[in-house]
Amino acid sequence: MATVQDPVQLAFEQTVREFKSSLKNDDLYSEIMKTTTVDEVYDLTDKLQEEQLKKGGLRHLAKIGPYLERLREYASVIQVFIQIKPDILAAIWGPIKLLIQWTSNLKQSLDAIISTTAEIGLLLPEFSQVSRLFSQNEQIKGVMLLFFKDLLDFYVITLNFFSLPRK
Repeated sequence: MATVQDPVQLAFEQTVREFKSSLKNDDLYSEIMKTTTVDEVYDLTDKLQEEQLKKGGLRHLAKIGPYLERLREYASVIQVFIQIKPDILAAIWGPIKLLIQWTSNLKQSLDAIISTTAEIGLLLPEFSQVSRLFSQNEQIKGVMLLFFKDLLDFYVITLNFFSLPRK
């Protein structure tokens, strides 16, 4: 007997496949898939802060905190709704870690990534409260999927921009 899969689960998995296809670079996708937790992103930002402190040029990486914390809440909420798989978590955490790595030596670019994600972080809902309020509402799963798609769209645009050849 075939197992019936949750349509929302299938939609999340399809969104990850579309994300991979939009990157048009299997090596980049493989690199993204190596990061599956927010702790790995924090490890990178802590390391960069230490390096920058030694050089005397801190870049205010703490500004990214609200973004990462709201995404942490988001990941926790979708784990309740769907059977979360490593590729879904990696699609959340891998791109931001990679963007920070790529731009860490380009002050203006790093500042732009940090500022943009800080602004997004301030606008994101508190997902833990949303899930408590609407946990019995099936439509919330669709909203969470739309957010996931928007997040991956942001990552695709940004990653494709920063992977362009430099002249």
